[in-house]
Amino acid sequence: MNVRMKFKTKKAMVSAAVLCLAALQITSANPAQALGVPDISTGMASSFVDEIKTTIAPGLTEKEFVYIDQADKRLTCFTMEYSPAQAGVTLAVGTPQDGTKIGMSTVRNQTNDAIKKGKRVVASINADMYNMKTGDPWGVVVKDGAQIHSYAPVRKWWKFFGVRKDGTPIYGDRQVYEANKSNIQQALGIHSILVDNGAVVNTDLTSTLAPRNAVGVRSDQTIFFLLVDGRKDPYSHGLTLEQTAQLMKDLGAVWAGNLDGGGSSTLMTRTPGETVLSVKNHPSDGRERPVANSWLFIANPKSDGVFSSAYLTPYDKTYSPKSIVQFGAKGLDFSGAPVSLPKSGLSWALSDASFGSIDQNGLFSSNGKEGQVQVQLWYNGQIAGSTYVEIATPDNYVSVGTVTPTAGRDAGITATYQGREVILTMNKSDW
Repeated sequence: MNVRMKFKTKKAMVSAAVLCLAALQITSANPAQALGVPDISTGMASSFVDEIKTTIAPGLTEKEFVYIDQADKRLTCFTMEYSPAQAGVTLAVGTPQDGTKIGMSTVRNQTNDAIKKGKRVVASINADMYNMKTGDPWGVVVKDGAQIHSYAPVRKWWKFFGVRKDGTPIYGDRQVYEANKSNIQQALGIHSILVDNGAVVNTDLTSTLAPRNAVGVRSDQTIFFLLVDGRKDPYSHGLTLEQTAQLMKDLGAVWAGNLDGGGSSTLMTRTPGETVLSVKNHPSDGRERPVANSWLFIANPKSDGVFSSAYLTPYDKTYSPKSIVQFGAKGLDFSGAPVSLPKSGLSWALSDASFGSIDQNGLFSSNGKEGQVQVQLWYNGQIAGSTYVEIATPDNYVSVGTVTPTAGRDAGITATYQGREVILTMNKSDW
């Protein structure tokens, strides 16, 4: 399930009884975050535009969040996070052909190579820096418990991040690696340390703005990766390394390391209900760059093919008053894998009928009331899936490139509300 986090003055009015019931049912049907106050906070932001949370697999959460910085620039960011002790996923090293030879291929190809070998990859992100002519990684590579690439002789100071055989994180310098390598299951190089013992320790203070990638560990051993799009003004400005370090600290890292950024930055995830992964960020080269290695998120539970929850579409959308919106649903089993929807027992509802109506084919008709309302799909008396739709009158008109970076220079302007795109549609009866 995907639930939009919108930070605005109005929320859908739902009775206390319905709220309590819905909270219990959503928790049991599909683990996802509820609408409310954002759980991301950083002093780098002058305001937040949006936050979207998607459960990719049990315990693995993708977040996309957008904020305006203190210089009035827009930043589009992504995180992938999980707790090794609780999640049904593990990290694995991705390589070209999912093999042991040095080379280069895109994150997409590395992901598909691993899937072809039977690995249930549900997300992936590029990792260490490398020689762009040969594909030789700059750091160590441990894949499935075997070292397939040693520290580069000219970069013995390179750091590493990895997971032990029990799935818990391990990181540090070469001395730490050598002392623990018999217990390391997966490891890749780290360019530099950004945060250590909860404090920013980055030493690169250059003003270069770029797409950035980093990996961090929180005090509870949660592992999270950050990708910030850049070189895509006005969609996303990019960060310096110092800003990246501060953001990682603000996101809760007690330790964080810098990964390969720039044109290499690529994040892929499996959209709920889909069978293949897709790139979620916007690589600054305008294409996917071949890289030396990647981190793969492997789903541990096998699909049982039994309907457990539903992923509703569209999600994270704002519409003008009096709009009519067709909602749809895709079935998921407990592992997050796609399954068929039940042939009976499904019904659509709104959390607050004062916003309009929704028929049993999922067609929502706004009556013009502004705010947010939860769209729900019920199955045999329980909420199987939900999302929020926002109804708002535009408060600004901006370049389409602000919200759609691939739109091109001549795409014109689009309506927005508090920075979010407003889809301008209305009920034909009001024309």
